Amino acid sequence: MNKIFNLKGFLKEAFLKEGGPKRIKDRGILWREKYHDRSAGVKKRLTRELGEGSYYRWEGHDYTTNSDYFVVVGPAVEKNGRKSFFAGIKKLPPIYKRKKVYAPYGKYFSTIVGALSHASKMWGIRFPQGQKNYMSEDLQDVKISRHVKG
Repeated sequence: MNKIFNLKGFLKEAFLKEGGPKRIKDRGILWREKYHDRSAGVKKRLTRELGEGSYYRWEGHDYTTNSDYFVVVGPAVEKNGRKSFFAGIKKLPPIYKRKKVYAPYGKYFSTIVGALSHASKMWGIRFPQGQKNYMSEDLQDVKISRHVKG
């Protein structure tokens, strides 16, 4: 009887430690920098207007759920109209339905280093080497679309 009770306690502890889905960072996703037609144009324009390392987009495949995700880090416009940097993630639709991709969910930051740090901490993105620390003040003369999709 005592052994059964201990076994139940062990199973309960194991469930509490392993319960729930894994965080995206812990799923072992290999993130690769990838730009499509629209995002390549955005990267080229932001690199020209602001500088190298001002916009990033990564894609990765999660083998635990068999889903594709993308992460975007770059300039954005907040709901109140203020320009800042954004780090967000979105699950991509299946390949045969990739006609429309909505904007990712994420957070706004006053510096790009803050946005990249958030992406690294939350989703396991590698922090780019030699990253310049752009600030929201650097975005004043940069034209940013209200909704930049990945």
